[in-house]
Amino acid sequence: MISQKEVNLKENSKVFLKITVPGTEVQKEYDELLKEYCEKVQIKGFRKGKVPAEVLIRKYGEEIKGETTYSVIKKSLDEAIQTVEEKPLGYSMPELIDQKVTAEPGKDFTYEVTYDTYPKVELGDYTGIKAEKLQYAIADEDLDRELKAVQDRNSVVKEIKDAAVKKGHIITIDYTELDADENPVEGTAREGFVFEVGTGHTLHKIDEDVVGMKAGEEKIIKKTYDKEYDYKELAGRDIILKVKVVVVKEKILPALDDELAQDVSDKFKTLDDLKKDITDRLTKAAEDKIKEQLATQIIEQIVAASKMDLPSTMIDLELEQSWRNFCQQFNNREDIVIKALEQDGKTKEDLYKDWRPNVEKKIKAEIVLQEIEEKQKITASEEEVDAEVKKFADERGIEFEKAKEQYEAAKMLDYLKRSITREKTFDYMIEQAEVKKGKKIKLLDLLQGNY
Repeated sequence: MISQKEVNLKENSKVFLKITVPGTEVQKEYDELLKEYCEKVQIKGFRKGKVPAEVLIRKYGEEIKGETTYSVIKKSLDEAIQTVEEKPLGYSMPELIDQKVTAEPGKDFTYEVTYDTYPKVELGDYTGIKAEKLQYAIADEDLDRELKAVQDRNSVVKEIKDAAVKKGHIITIDYTELDADENPVEGTAREGFVFEVGTGHTLHKIDEDVVGMKAGEEKIIKKTYDKEYDYKELAGRDIILKVKVVVVKEKILPALDDELAQDVSDKFKTLDDLKKDITDRLTKAAEDKIKEQLATQIIEQIVAASKMDLPSTMIDLELEQSWRNFCQQFNNREDIVIKALEQDGKTKEDLYKDWRPNVEKKIKAEIVLQEIEEKQKITASEEEVDAEVKKFADERGIEFEKAKEQYEAAKMLDYLKRSITREKTFDYMIEQAEVKKGKKIKLLDLLQGNY
């Protein structure tokens, strides 16, 4: 159908595609549409299928030309896209530059569309990259912290009568906000709120204020929150709270002994077995974090040495996903997020502007990784995928085939294959890098990313 096409790749990976369709093809499309009209359209005074073409043209001429234009553009564009190297991204539909363009029967028809394409990449050197490997050691305090968490999870809570609240107690309170005249503020009452004193896990941060109170006791608490307070709804406000302690409980921790280890899991016979398992788990978590940090160092350098022109639609799509993820923190209430931004003097667009540099880095990193995987033919084998499924099955005590059925039902096999491929790519990059020892940091700082 096409007699000529011209492709121009502009900045930001935007393609301008000009297509020419010969007049004979336009006439052919027009004639076919006219024939359909003659067969289907019924006009008073003529039998169905017997309306003369000239009558139809007088009545529906512009409509037929419009449909001809649409048909010619669709067919010729589909044909062109199949043959051009710069194909449109799945989320970048070609757009007509001149929306009013019309195909005339018997005349050559030229039109132009624009769309975003996958960026051309000049991949920088990805071997011999210099990187520093963080050093760590599992200290007694790390093991003690994990054992304390095990105790907490296996603790029992017991109500205590006539006891003054202190740090570590688990208490139930009722509270409400009061106005300046100490009248209850409608909609602020909360009953049966439970928290552990000293953790700071309360909206109003009243841990210190309730220390010394007893069950049944009420207290008026006045709080002033600075403008940088964690919770925006309280930032910069003076609040009066009426608090009543309802129940006071204490946490009774089990002894650190073989019996506790056996309670945690049947696979542990002694406390030393539990300690070894904790040490192994911490080691695995630390090594994974170090691998992630090494890979990040290497990727950043490869991205800096590579050249690519990101299309705007690719960036916009990632920004929109970041926005959706952000709104999920507020129960997908976009209105609440926008209101909170307004209180900070910001808009959604301001947030996009702040996010954009990191979004571009993220996209470029993904493109670089895909390029390396393609060049090095890195992929996950069926055996490697099955090995991960078997590991999943063994951990849950189910048969391999049952586990694989679960993956297939959840449509997760492709995701698993991509995950394995990506891990193999990280391993490849680290193997090709010049890695030397870096600074030594505490395990907790490593696991929390404080480096």
